[in-house]
Amino acid sequence: MLGVLLIAIGLGISTPVLLDFASQRIGREVESRLGAALGGRCRIGSAQLLSRHDVSLQELACIVDDGPLLGIASQTLSANFEEALTSGRLSPIRALAVDGLELRLRQLPTLPGGVDGAHEDQTHPEGDEDEEGQGEVTTDDDTGRPSTKGAEAALLRLIDLSEAIRSGRGGTRIAAVRNRLAKDSSVRVDHATINAPDGSVLLHNLHGQISRRDTQLGLALALELEGGGIASLDGTLTNKGLEGARVRIEQVPVADAMNQLLGAQLSVREARLSASLKHLSWDEGQGWEMEAGLSELTAGEGILGPTFVALPSLQLKGKLVTEPEVAGLRVDEGSWQVSEIGGELSGRVGPLGTDEPPTFELRTDVRQLPLGKLLGSLPEALLPNSWSEEITGTMDLNCGVSGPLHRRTAWSLDWSGDFSRMVLASGELASQVERLQRPFEHSFRGRNESDKAIARLIGAKDPHFTPLRRISSHLVNAVVSTEDAGFFGHAGFEPHELKEAMLENLREGKGRGGSTITQQLAKNLFLNGERSLARKLREAILAWRLETDLPKERILEIYLNIAEWGPGLYGIGDASEHYFGRAPRVLRPEEAAFLASLLPSPRRYHGYYHERGVSRNRQALVQDILNSMHRMGRLQRRAFLLALDEPIEMISCSW
Repeated sequence: MLGVLLIAIGLGISTPVLLDFASQRIGREVESRLGAALGGRCRIGSAQLLSRHDVSLQELACIVDDGPLLGIASQTLSANFEEALTSGRLSPIRALAVDGLELRLRQLPTLPGGVDGAHEDQTHPEGDEDEEGQGEVTTDDDTGRPSTKGAEAALLRLIDLSEAIRSGRGGTRIAAVRNRLAKDSSVRVDHATINAPDGSVLLHNLHGQISRRDTQLGLALALELEGGGIASLDGTLTNKGLEGARVRIEQVPVADAMNQLLGAQLSVREARLSASLKHLSWDEGQGWEMEAGLSELTAGEGILGPTFVALPSLQLKGKLVTEPEVAGLRVDEGSWQVSEIGGELSGRVGPLGTDEPPTFELRTDVRQLPLGKLLGSLPEALLPNSWSEEITGTMDLNCGVSGPLHRRTAWSLDWSGDFSRMVLASGELASQVERLQRPFEHSFRGRNESDKAIARLIGAKDPHFTPLRRISSHLVNAVVSTEDAGFFGHAGFEPHELKEAMLENLREGKGRGGSTITQQLAKNLFLNGERSLARKLREAILAWRLETDLPKERILEIYLNIAEWGPGLYGIGDASEHYFGRAPRVLRPEEAAFLASLLPSPRRYHGYYHERGVSRNRQALVQDILNSMHRMGRLQRRAFLLALDEPIEMISCSW
């Protein structure tokens, strides 16, 4: 009957009644075919025959009986068929356009192991331990601590996509789709929306196209993301599933995600991620070829200090290889690059989505790294460019971080390197340090916050200055023993101390002490009290410069004459007179050890001991310092034994 109607229309014997009747018959035919293909029931509000090959459908709605989809709906659908509709049957489609498609899921997809990046409500206070004594820090946004659950969820989705491609999920339906399309045809969907079972919107502004060229079906999907940027997926649909898959994201804002991951370590105001993941062919391995770039990065606070700065772009490349047998991922043949400088990158993470806590390892190996050029790419606010220009030569570095993925406090950091080819050249920083070879002026803060700064000449003409030769060797040895046992052997900083500072910033987002005497001098002369990894970097470069241009004796002399020993009490000359009423050259071992014990927090200790005397705990600390001096060969046994029995008697304080 449909064929007769269409032939009549084709011969020009058309009337509105015939057109409406034919349109209704075509609509019912589409309902039947589409319902059978989806495994459900479909209804079309109205159909309009536009020509012998074209038809327009309005208000399409389908309910699917089984599978991930609960139903689909579309306001408008237009189709062009390969053969004229006068044939009496629906021939393969040559072009299909759908606008405003809505898909409703039967249930939300879940990840194994209960991992869900959107819902992280199981937290453990810092220091709490589980049954095995392993405290796990897995936090949500309310705690202020960093969370890595979202990262695990993203990796699980990538593994799930890899498994779907490997197993050919959905490939059995490809032949049926191909048969309904003409050899040179396309199906295009615009402004599609995917809804949760409750009707809430999961994704919107989704665009897609399936194109048939001969026997191949090409798939292309693109999504306009809510916060900005575009995500896309393309590949070839075969009986084996999706082959040659490539996932791309372009200029996606990721500041919020980075803040969730980094916590107090860093505050990111802006960052955009672009990446491409190309699925490897079966003979290349199981995984993805990755290229990613982080750009427009503006960050501050935490490890960078209070100033927000624009950081250089970061590029990553490598192969992400899935390891189904251990539910993990690894990075092979990886590399990183910042400002045309980079190195090798490798890593692994797993097991993911299981009851066993996942662990990770990330490692980089760099040969002939031009450190000065790399540091020169940093903003001026973090490190003056003139400083980086003085760092010449290259270095080798192997560095890795590893540990339980969700327990940051248990992460470990290791590194090794060859710094022998690094040299400092002359420049602005060298000029600032060279002036310290001679007497120079220095300002100290007053006893109280409201007091004016105290200006002094650090040299023999100032009455507060004490040359090193007039300072008791006991005081020198006590300070070196407590503050920097390796002072006479290092080049300004201890690599393991810098490593520990980096590790503490990774774990907690806080700075740490443990500086060498030379680093403390660098901080006192050139830097403020900010506690950040960026300050540690500046401090290390300054210490390196100080050790290059000044002898150890001059470094010690300046340090002892500008160190604070109490509120507004600067220099060992004033300190020795204030506490013991004697010159620094005649300080006894126990007195020297007591003064050295004050250096970590002189303002706090000063008032306490002048009011209450030397406590039992402080006396024990003094004895520990004396023990260290003796053990290191800096205090003879007879003097050591006598000092252990001597009480520490301070003169009265007039403050």
